[in-house]
Amino acid sequence: MNSRLIIFISSVFLIVACGVKKDLVSNNSTKPTSAKALISKIENNNKSPEWLSLKGKINLDKSGQKIRLSTNIRIRKDSVIWLSVTAPFGIEIFRAVLMPDSLFYINIAQSTFSKQPISYLSKQIKTEINFMQFQEMFFGVPSIPKEKYRFLENNENYFITTKNKKKGTVIFSVSKENFRIEKGEYLKSENDYFKFELTDYTVAENDFIIPKNLLLDVKTSESFLAEINYSKITTNKPLKMPFIIPESYVEIR
Repeated sequence: MNSRLIIFISSVFLIVACGVKKDLVSNNSTKPTSAKALISKIENNNKSPEWLSLKGKINLDKSGQKIRLSTNIRIRKDSVIWLSVTAPFGIEIFRAVLMPDSLFYINIAQSTFSKQPISYLSKQIKTEINFMQFQEMFFGVPSIPKEKYRFLENNENYFITTKNKKKGTVIFSVSKENFRIEKGEYLKSENDYFKFELTDYTVAENDFIIPKNLLLDVKTSESFLAEINYSKITTNKPLKMPFIIPESYVEIR
């Protein structure tokens, strides 16, 4: 897989927050005792901003090669995800725009650009994913596929699990503190899986509950591990998303 695309995909899966810690539980009066009740709690507790700006660091490990970069992400809900990746000393090397049906990105270092359908990302990571699912990850509200789930719990977490012919075993771990998903696993086999972790949930401005850290682990015919940590978040402030392809850039198909 192209390393620049891996950086983009890894960045896109990240969610950020900063702000003063508050009580993260919006409604903890009734304890769920079934998968259906838990899913209802999760969905009722979800709240997403119209605009979101995120800044942080990406730690990427691809086949033993470690890369550390900075990222700036701007989102307008249900419309566009804008991403800029910079190397040390603030040198921008990559910029991308993701929309519900397409992806545009430019490699500034190599003076190239590409235009692709949104399905291109799924083909690259060998996992079905669309614009809305990317967006949900940024907002910290990953969707739960409609299935018949088994309900479990321990002292700290609730769990729902099911088996899907296409995706294998599916497991979600949910915090008892804030009814937010902390882990998601799609396990086809030991060497074919998609996992994510969303941790260190905090309350950002305007009371949006967002995790500050994300770990992404994908293994298919290729594999990569990415840890993304964000330090700054801004919500519900209109954002500029500059994206111009210079005439001198060469298109990569």
